[in-house]
Amino acid sequence: MKIAIFDFEGTLVDFQWQLKPALEAIYPKIAPNIAAANLDRDLILKLDYCRLYNYLQRNISDPELAEETLQLIDNVFDYYDTDAARRWQLYPEVPKLLAQLKAAGWGIALDSNVGRKALKQMFKKFSLDNYFDLTVSRNDVSRLKPEPEGIRRILNYYNDNQTPSEQTFLIGDSVTDIETARNAGIKVAILINGEDKTARLRSHHPDFLIKNLGELENIL
Repeated sequence: MKIAIFDFEGTLVDFQWQLKPALEAIYPKIAPNIAAANLDRDLILKLDYCRLYNYLQRNISDPELAEETLQLIDNVFDYYDTDAARRWQLYPEVPKLLAQLKAAGWGIALDSNVGRKALKQMFKKFSLDNYFDLTVSRNDVSRLKPEPEGIRRILNYYNDNQTPSEQTFLIGDSVTDIETARNAGIKVAILINGEDKTARLRSHHPDFLIKNLGELENIL
């Protein structure tokens, strides 16, 4: 079975998430917890939003402290999901592409670091529910992309862990998506003008680098 796994922000909709302000809001909230867990503050300050989440998940040994810390981060992420949702616009090529894939018998899923609440609202707003077999949000995994947990969950859903990698694609917009695909052993097509600059994307050598989703008709 051929499977197309889409990212959400910067891929199906334009990129609107305020990365720097979100991290600036998080650091003061989690500072006492970082100190209590005796973690390296300087290292933590160098991490982006998803790697920060995964690092704390792995390195806070006290379960209650870990849960509290991640909930503080989730609260900030939810706020910035809501903020971005006010501006998200669906790329015009999306309905046609998804309809074509569906008609051709592809499995279509979504793996996003955006939270479940915002995704549910946007799927309703943009009439996307009928296209996707499975949606994996930030709230459905213990570790965010670039960890491949979401991809593995999707492949398990299709009972398709034996699908050759050339028949499973992740479509995203960031270096994080490239690394996720590599970690999962699948191909990746990356849309420019999303989270990361084109030069940075090229330096990580995605299988395909595209200017718009319409180009996927020939790739897939």
